[in-house]
Amino acid sequence: MFLDDTKDNYQKELISFSIKKATRIAISLLVILCVAIGLPFVFLHIDKFSAYFSNFNVLIFLKDLLLFFLISLVGIALHELIHGLTWAMFIKERFRVIQFGVLWKYLTPYCHCKVPMKLKYYLLGAIMPALILGIFPLIIAFINGNILIFLLGIYFTVAASGDFLIVYYLRNERCNDYVKDHESMVGCTVYRLKKDK
Repeated sequence: MFLDDTKDNYQKELISFSIKKATRIAISLLVILCVAIGLPFVFLHIDKFSAYFSNFNVLIFLKDLLLFFLISLVGIALHELIHGLTWAMFIKERFRVIQFGVLWKYLTPYCHCKVPMKLKYYLLGAIMPALILGIFPLIIAFINGNILIFLLGIYFTVAASGDFLIVYYLRNERCNDYVKDHESMVGCTVYRLKKDK
């Protein structure tokens, strides 16, 4: 277990990136998903698209648009809650050290864990919202052809761009390393055990 009196046994390194970089990644990911997943989805369920647009109704479209917006708002909160729930499962302090908030400058919600945790648990918590809100709905949409679920799956996968970026930066770290969210920056601090160097 990582304790304050063991910190001297670890070498720490800050891993951080800007909101702008995460936004660039999000735009790139959106383009990739639209081509790599969007086109096959349309081809596979062309009958659903044909039926929707051949019987196009402005009121139904506006209702769908409002539904997408409302689910997106709820999903943004769920995204952060899933981070917190997953991390809380693997730390002794549970929810006492999980903090939720909003970076108002960027209108970006966040979930912050105040204590270090093992790398594998940190990565699991980082990627879980993308799996539950993004990847899983995309799989369901490919099966049943639901356009709204597909678009929400795309949206929530793209919304996890910052999480994907953190996972990418941590890809070469070792399983006995610890990770702690940075208090005020987008990123985390990695604690590497010195005796393993």
